[in-house]
Amino acid sequence: MSEEEAPKSIKIDYYLDLVVRRRWLIIIPFCLSMIGGMFVSVTTPRIYQATTLILVEPKSIPDKYVEPLTEVTVKERVSTITQQVKSRTYLERVIRDAELFSGPQYKNMLSEEKVAAVRKNMSVTVTRGRRGADSFTISFQGKDPKKITKAVNILAGYFIDESVKLMTDEVLAASDFLKEELKAKADELIGVENSLKEYRTKYMGGLPEQLASNLGMLTGLQSQLSSKEDGLREENVRLIQLEGQIADVRRELEEYVPGTLPQEMPEKKEPANVIRLRQLKDQYASLTSKYTPKHPDVIKMKKLVSELEAEVDKETAEIAATTASETKKPKRKSEAELIAEKYKAMKKSQLKEITDQYKQSQNTKKMYKEDISKLFEKIKIYEKRVEDTPRREQELLSLSRDYENIQKSYNSLLTRKLDADIAVSMERKSKGQRFRVLDSAKDPRRPVSPDMKKLLLMSLGAGLGLGGGLIFLLDFLDTSLRRPEDIETMMGIPVLATVPNVYYRPADKIKQKLDQVLSVFFIMVGAGLFCCFGILAVKGLDYATSLLEKVIHKFF
Repeated sequence: MSEEEAPKSIKIDYYLDLVVRRRWLIIIPFCLSMIGGMFVSVTTPRIYQATTLILVEPKSIPDKYVEPLTEVTVKERVSTITQQVKSRTYLERVIRDAELFSGPQYKNMLSEEKVAAVRKNMSVTVTRGRRGADSFTISFQGKDPKKITKAVNILAGYFIDESVKLMTDEVLAASDFLKEELKAKADELIGVENSLKEYRTKYMGGLPEQLASNLGMLTGLQSQLSSKEDGLREENVRLIQLEGQIADVRRELEEYVPGTLPQEMPEKKEPANVIRLRQLKDQYASLTSKYTPKHPDVIKMKKLVSELEAEVDKETAEIAATTASETKKPKRKSEAELIAEKYKAMKKSQLKEITDQYKQSQNTKKMYKEDISKLFEKIKIYEKRVEDTPRREQELLSLSRDYENIQKSYNSLLTRKLDADIAVSMERKSKGQRFRVLDSAKDPRRPVSPDMKKLLLMSLGAGLGLGGGLIFLLDFLDTSLRRPEDIETMMGIPVLATVPNVYYRPADKIKQKLDQVLSVFFIMVGAGLFCCFGILAVKGLDYATSLLEKVIHKFF
């Protein structure tokens, strides 16, 4: 890098000399900015702010003892109350009670404009404490400190009243809702209970828990049926035997020849129908021992036996009629005849006894058939119950599941309803969450607008920045040679010495002295303005005014 392109070194004494030479570019803007700032601070309307702090008191009874009905946070609750308090009705009451726009300058101001102005100047801020204590502040800005203080206190009262009303309405609404839901759920539960009761009544005996007893009854009935069938088969065999005995007695009576002794009676060949009847009865007895009375072969064989019995009875009746006609003629009875009569009487008595046993056996057989028929019907019923048990179990399980679900829901609602009743009682006894004014609003002494300290810093920065900027701008635009280094750089001639400005004429000396005196004076004026502005920013306008009055009275 060449010597011509080397950067110039910064010299503090040069810039200090530059500031001193052009000091008026700093003094005048500084004084003007101080005057302007004080003018703005004095002429700008004062806006005051009144604030009240409201503490959210927790419940006196913890949540672990009484479950809360709603999960609304303090921020949400305050937001809801804020919207209600910011309504037209409440704000008009605040305007009226606090006399916010009672001056003549507000005579032509519309009601909507007043409400909008109050709503704009009102603010609510929720804060969370370190220990979990919630609180919020209500702020209101205005020109009259007393009126805005009164307005803030009125708003705090509205907030507390609305919080009590809101929380009471919430628990009452929740209680009413739970009461209606509990009633509806109770009706539903009763309906399911009735359905379950009707189902159990309708299918009593076929319920799943009765499966073991049904199987036991079915086994017992099948055992009884087997016993009855064995008895029926025995009665059929007995009937066949009795029929054979009756046929034998009748044959003996038919084959008996009068005049002969019974033991001397010649053997007589049996009729073909009697022999065939005996064979058919043997076959019938064999079939009944194997099959039930409803079997086709048994029914067919029984019909053949009945028809053949009718033919044999007819032949026997004809023979008896022939014998009776021959004995109508009166004659003297011999000893053989008397013996024959006794023999016939004995056989008839025997035949009557066997016939009575046969009738009794027929009645017993009929009873067995009726019992078997009833047992079959009962077995069908119990078999049907056993077959339907899986379906009944599924249907009953579905009804029971519905009942259990509804009962759980009912119990849950009942618990919530009890909690709601306790919550209502807590609200009525003021044991729930409450708002309490911790710090009431007081008349503000200092305005929040304009911000005097900020205005002081802005005026200070504007005055010094404007003056310094002008100084360095003019120095930058000045192309004259002002430093020895500039001569050496531009002309390439080394500077051996520099001579300061020397004033020889009296007028120049007076002008120099006057300039120095005025500079000191205006520097003092600027310092005084800065002090006054500082007092005004720190102590306020009232203090500065009273201090100024004291100074004026003291010196004038």
